[in-house]
Amino acid sequence: MCLEAILIPKRRKDIMDKPRNVAVYMRVARAPRVWIYCRVAAPDAFALRTQQEELMAFAKENHYEVMGCTAKQETGTTMVRSGLAEITNAALRGEMDILLVLNATRLGRDIWRTLEYVGWLGEHNVEVVCLNGELSNREVGRLLRTKQAMQGGAI
Repeated sequence: MCLEAILIPKRRKDIMDKPRNVAVYMRVARAPRVWIYCRVAAPDAFALRTQQEELMAFAKENHYEVMGCTAKQETGTTMVRSGLAEITNAALRGEMDILLVLNATRLGRDIWRTLEYVGWLGEHNVEVVCLNGELSNREVGRLLRTKQAMQGGAI
């Protein structure tokens, strides 16, 4: 939401009885800003394009404003990769409200590292939306707390 000022001429009764401009502030809703992330491990331009088209169609259908799209052919076994660096930088700059992915494995194959990354995005006010519905911020928080409790209990 952002604020927009509109000057409205309004007649007010005062000593001089002059018309005055009065600023009225109102909230103007904006479409959620979304960043699209597509990844394939093997060279497959068709699969990458298919992911991108499906995510773009979902964004359009839900009236999201697409701020950027990262489509990469890179492994999902490590979290240190150029595609995630683009997302991280966009999140740090506050350019998105939602990260849109086909499924959680597009972010990473290591479930705990992926959950930690999704948690980090949540801390930076970015919600991760998976088209297959397999991931929610509430679920990520619960799983991370469970992991921390398990690690704390093992020490």
